[in-house]
Amino acid sequence: MKNHEDNGAVSYITFFMKLLQGARSIIGKINSEMEGRYSPSLLAAAVTAIAALTTVIILFLPNYLGVANDGSTDEIMKTAGIYYRDKDPAVNYGNYFNKTYTEVESGLEIQGKAQNSQLLFLNAAKAVDDLITRDSIFDIRFLGLLYSLLFLPAFYLVVRQTCERVKRFSEGAMIAGAGLIIFSDVGYMTYFNSFYPEALWYLAVLYCVGAFMSFQNKRSLFKDVSALILILVSGGILVSSRRQCAVLGFILAVSVIRLTAVRRSFIWGGGCILGALMMSLLSFLCILGYPNDFSETSKLHAMTRGVLFSSADPADTLSEFGIDPSYELLADASAYDDLPLVRSGDSSLYHGFMDQYTILDIGNYYLRHPGSLIRMIDVSIKQGMDMRRSNCGNYEKEAGFPEKAKSLFWSGWSSFKELSAPKTVGFLILLTGFVIFLFYKGYSIRPAGDRRNTIFLDMLFMVLAFLLSQSIVVIVNSGDAEMVQRLFLVGMCMDIMTYCVFAELLHKLRIV
Repeated sequence: MKNHEDNGAVSYITFFMKLLQGARSIIGKINSEMEGRYSPSLLAAAVTAIAALTTVIILFLPNYLGVANDGSTDEIMKTAGIYYRDKDPAVNYGNYFNKTYTEVESGLEIQGKAQNSQLLFLNAAKAVDDLITRDSIFDIRFLGLLYSLLFLPAFYLVVRQTCERVKRFSEGAMIAGAGLIIFSDVGYMTYFNSFYPEALWYLAVLYCVGAFMSFQNKRSLFKDVSALILILVSGGILVSSRRQCAVLGFILAVSVIRLTAVRRSFIWGGGCILGALMMSLLSFLCILGYPNDFSETSKLHAMTRGVLFSSADPADTLSEFGIDPSYELLADASAYDDLPLVRSGDSSLYHGFMDQYTILDIGNYYLRHPGSLIRMIDVSIKQGMDMRRSNCGNYEKEAGFPEKAKSLFWSGWSSFKELSAPKTVGFLILLTGFVIFLFYKGYSIRPAGDRRNTIFLDMLFMVLAFLLSQSIVVIVNSGDAEMVQRLFLVGMCMDIMTYCVFAELLHKLRIV
């Protein structure tokens, strides 16, 4: 019996080895046929065409898909003069996606006062809708169309620049295919049919990353200047989209200063430094001029769902803030619980508790207790990987699907992240280790020859800084209570790092 099992195992291994050899033989023949004809631009164009097709299916063909509103977009909608047609909260919030809205104010709404870069895109989509339909109904698919047209060049740029790192057709095809699966996933695309800022963040970061990647090869001054302008414009839109994102301008400024090394020219260096100063100034203006994205309830959660939640001894931690240790009962309490121990606006919590600390105090606490911060970052990574907002549906009510239903079409990557991908700070550390190991060779402050690794490592450090800064901003201001709504960029940055590591590993290991 044992010999029979051993023979079966040997046969299976032999079959697998023959299958692998056959696959390698086919790949070898394909690479031989494509020798001298490998074109990153053609591969990127091919997957961009497929991405365009899937985007049309997702956004513009029945059943139309989007992301249901959760109430956080009401202010920006009202500022743009867009209102709900149905007054039923069960229809407007969470359960179902709405594709049409009215532009006629009922008189009950309070005019919104939001001022940010997202308004430029909402007003542009609204103007096109009014020009074509000439009615008082706003169809959000016009906004989806605008975002889609901006997405395709950004997607092409990122995939092409990543494919530029390899010379074999099989490797390039795998890298292009991975980019298609990751960056055109339904979890990303459905945000285009929504009022959330995530769509704008997604596009702006893709353009910044793709433009930075493009500096890996030496080229004309015109192309370098164009890429720098693209970084500054898309970065400016990102930074001015929300106060939460204002800190990203300082990170971009440092990255832009690093670009002074790509050309040995005083004018080029001066242009990069000027751009960095403009980005820093914009960040200062947004921090000082924009209203706070976080509420008093967020401040409560910053303590109960952040500091106390991550503390091994809540009573001792409260003493550090000069708060009576008896408040340790509030550890992990949330105003959003079904049966909340505390309620938003409860005045009894102010005297002796919330009046004893500020957000700066919480920031200082995490500086003194980095272990607590790391534990909270671990939570933020898990929450940030949920790119599809679990509390918001994708379908219209008329489609007949259950409340909060999610589309499975083209959801391979988001489903993998939800069900199987590692979601810990340990994985982020491992990913960062791979980034350094794969791209450190030849790294230089002023690269004289091959600068490809220098550019990619600088870019990936920028992406990592985006991730950590957004995680820390949310942790300090609201603990883990609002992570699902605010940590889109954490998951996106993880995707970019994963994609670049995959592409480089595929090239180094010669798997295909």
